[in-house]
Amino acid sequence: MMLERVSERSGHRAAIYDLKPAEDGFYSAAADGFIVHWHRDDVDFGRVVAKVDGGKFFCLETLEGGGLVAGAVDGGVHWLYPENEERNKHVAAHTKGVYSVLRVGEEIYTAGGDGVLIRWNAKTGRTMESLPLSGNSLRSLALHPDGGAIAVGASDGRVYLVNREEMSLIGSHAANEPSVFCLAFMPDFPRLVSGGRDAHLRFFDVSFSKNVPAPISAHLATINKLAFDPSGRFLATASRDKTVKLWDAESWKLLKVCEVVRDRGHVNSVNTLLWLDEHTLLTAGDDRRVLEWRLGRERKSSSQRVK
Repeated sequence: MMLERVSERSGHRAAIYDLKPAEDGFYSAAADGFIVHWHRDDVDFGRVVAKVDGGKFFCLETLEGGGLVAGAVDGGVHWLYPENEERNKHVAAHTKGVYSVLRVGEEIYTAGGDGVLIRWNAKTGRTMESLPLSGNSLRSLALHPDGGAIAVGASDGRVYLVNREEMSLIGSHAANEPSVFCLAFMPDFPRLVSGGRDAHLRFFDVSFSKNVPAPISAHLATINKLAFDPSGRFLATASRDKTVKLWDAESWKLLKVCEVVRDRGHVNSVNTLLWLDEHTLLTAGDDRRVLEWRLGRERKSSSQRVK
């Protein structure tokens, strides 16, 4: 397979930590306190839709009707409405940074550096319940394919499975030591993949009773983000080692490494990524750039072509 860089977007003044889809493009959230909307077909212009002075955004989620929820380094959860700024509010919810935010229907979940998972009403922006899970930071959230549970990755090296309806702990499993940074369920299949400080990909079945398949030494440094493409055929991983990698989600064969010299990739840590569709991957990180990659079949050289 081939991942070819097709465009670059720049303008943020600090590291970019999250990307989320929008109807006609996508949003980026960064440590400069800006949330920027980028039109899919305009690589030269990004529109600032929200700004928090002194803010440092780690994560972002979209709301129905154009609203946004952003988690910040100070533990605050920002409810932002670009078309009606009078509704904007900041809630000092967590005592430490908010590292992941997830919307499920009319509910929002935030994972904090204080080890607490909080459930919110997405319409009112009010807290509903909280669940202490760990003495360390909660770093990542992933929704089970059936919608009934949420997997939570923590800096104690464990993955926790939480019952959504009851906001109760189902169980936990040892994962990436010393910290789990990212999680993703395979689309339409209850297998969870985790990545973290140990630079390995690790796999779990739905009951967290065993690892299937064996762990993969995937990068040279922390895996910050992973995401399956919409078809579920490929997994993309982003790392502090400055590379983006593409994996076959059935054989777990490494298909492509995107690096700075050969592929004009990132020059610093790659913090996040987003599939816009089956053929378009976005990546962003400490170099303050959003790179767009196009997925396609590797071109055959003249010597490889069938005559």
